Amino acid sequence: MSAASQIPTERNYQYEQLLSTAIKQHRKVRLRYRYDIHYRLFDPYILFKDETGRVTVGGIRTTDERNPEKQPAPCKYEVGLITDIEVLTEPYDVDRRFSSYRPKYLNLQVLSAIDR
Repeated sequence: MSAASQIPTERNYQYEQLLSTAIKQHRKVRLRYRYDIHYRLFDPYILFKDETGRVTVGGIRTTDERNPEKQPAPCKYEVGLITDIEVLTEPYDVDRRFSSYRPKYLNLQVLSAIDR
């Protein structure tokens, strides 16, 4: 990993607020990431700051418009690299197995989570 990629991007407080609202209301988001021209549909579960200072959103990518055959999968995105986002009115069904209290999140600063 290059030194430049180890530096967190500038925080996008507007997107953090939109994601936090979507998490609290269990609403899907449509986002475009970094250099992509296509959008992804995403069910956000947790917004956190990792050990390096990156603000990251984790959840389930349900659709990738570039590759619609892709199966839903857990994903995380650095919020500062999201280039466009829309909170949709469509709710998502929460997977109740998710827990932001798992050991992998204990040393992170959780900003918002579906179970908090």
